[in-house]
Amino acid sequence: MEKKILRVRAALACTSIILGAGLFSSVARAQEIPESFTPIRPQGMGGAFTAVANDENAVWTNPAGLARGRKPRSRSTVELVKVPNIIVGANTASRDFIQGVSSNSSANDISKVAGQAGQLSDKPFWAMSALFPLMMFDVGSNPSIAGAYSQTTIQSMVDADNKTLARTSAISDVGALYGMSFTDKSHMISAGVVGRYIARFAYEDKIPVDELKNAKTLQTSIKEGSNKSSGFAVDTGFMWTVADFWYPTLGVSMLNAPTGCKDDYLNPFSKKRERVCGTVFKGSFENPEALSTVDPTDVRLGLSMTPRFSSKLAARIAVDLHHLPITIGQDHYGLDGIAPLKQLHAGIEFFVGNPLERSPFTVAMGLSQGYFTFGTTVEIGVVSLEFSTYGRDISSTATPKEDRRMLLGLSMNF
Repeated sequence: MEKKILRVRAALACTSIILGAGLFSSVARAQEIPESFTPIRPQGMGGAFTAVANDENAVWTNPAGLARGRKPRSRSTVELVKVPNIIVGANTASRDFIQGVSSNSSANDISKVAGQAGQLSDKPFWAMSALFPLMMFDVGSNPSIAGAYSQTTIQSMVDADNKTLARTSAISDVGALYGMSFTDKSHMISAGVVGRYIARFAYEDKIPVDELKNAKTLQTSIKEGSNKSSGFAVDTGFMWTVADFWYPTLGVSMLNAPTGCKDDYLNPFSKKRERVCGTVFKGSFENPEALSTVDPTDVRLGLSMTPRFSSKLAARIAVDLHHLPITIGQDHYGLDGIAPLKQLHAGIEFFVGNPLERSPFTVAMGLSQGYFTFGTTVEIGVVSLEFSTYGRDISSTATPKEDRRMLLGLSMNF
């Protein structure tokens, strides 16, 4: 009984820290941080998944977590087949943006267009769609994962300096991955590595607002101005649980390990030209200044606990720091200048069942880059449904501007 009280107190203390961090969110510097594939469950926990990773989302957060899920007893080799694993997302301002662009496009006077477009400066458009079919299995005694994935993200926002233009990006990734993890007999220490091949089609430029309505013109502009490239990414991770799963777990991961470096990269946060290392893309570039020509190394550090409230209810509480910059000589592993509070991620996830197995029901909330997040997962038979909502700072100035986004996922688990 005394141990249970201590665990509850620890959970409440950690929750207070998570919620208290939100009091300082208003001082976070603006500019959106570039991200790779967007998994739903980690977003619900505020992105604090480095020391929690225990399912297929470990691929995108900490590969060491591939060894943290226990296989169903009925399976000896294949742990999980997940298809088609569809993810769709949109922001809450998309409808207003589309309606506003339609209104602007009917205006003949350029000054009228600019005036109407100014009303859209706080109503950006953001949408994404993704597929991630996968299989988790054992190679010898080593948990492994293989899968294919695609993700397309489209974003458009009226330029703050010239309201007749919209900063527009359309980035589509198609690729395949393979990962393997290693663990000791106690399963308290684990490490993992993932290799990802990526073919990228990316457009990043400014488009006249009055041209956004014309689908043919827009398609031509994107086609002619897009970068066509490919790259190979390597992600690594490590996890250590102090004693058992009720005690603290430490997680460290390096996403987009430095397999290459790009000179003269314009850091959107420090506003400086730097030699940035990570996953460097090679191919045909219509816009060599585009941010998507390199995915910078992302070093993450996380701490989590799993207190139990009853025999059926428990929680995962986690705090993360992402995008920790490391500079060695002229090489930058990560992006300098990101505000500390935008590096902070914290969350709590309540779940039912065994912490070593997939839970049929979870509810999570947290803080990501200073904004509140919420998420839930529900499994009914072989059908899995996921939902999360979170905010991103999309301002290009020192004044934060939240873009509220939602993700919905559907898959069949076998």
